[in-house]
Amino acid sequence: MTSHGRTDVSPADWLEAMAGLRSEGFVLFDFLTAVDRGATLEVVARIVNPVTRVTAMVWTTLPADAAELASLSDYYLGATWCEREAAEMFGVTFIGLADTRPLLLRASLGKPPMRKSAPLVARAIRDWPGAAQATDDGRQGGNPSRRRQLPPGVPEVFLHDDVNGDVASAELASGDQR
Repeated sequence: MTSHGRTDVSPADWLEAMAGLRSEGFVLFDFLTAVDRGATLEVVARIVNPVTRVTAMVWTTLPADAAELASLSDYYLGATWCEREAAEMFGVTFIGLADTRPLLLRASLGKPPMRKSAPLVARAIRDWPGAAQATDDGRQGGNPSRRRQLPPGVPEVFLHDDVNGDVASAELASGDQR
């Protein structure tokens, strides 16, 4: 597949540019997503001409505080899902999008989670489990008092040494979980 290249358009010309490419044979919708650049959001759509196997990437830049863009759902049926995802994850409002139901998140969740301004709630409510590196507290040779964390779903026996000094993963592999 070859690339038609990157096409940058203004938000006002977004729909016209996509309709023009569709009339040139770019009838296969591949994806649409957004990129948070802080003060702006970039929205990118990739479409394909299946006859010539040429792809086109169309970009537009929106102000982050007023991210509105015309919906492509009338031109490309596959655009609806991607637009709903971009609306939910980045807060882009697609004008003319008929189906605005949330895909994954509750509507009352707050800021869109993929925006840089959205807080990382898990990090905010939990204490950091310790030093990032064993020597971060200034000791030489590591921190022997640091407790190893178990990944979710790993039995506690996995970290205990057996009689031979081997980690007890051999028993787990054989099905014996003590």
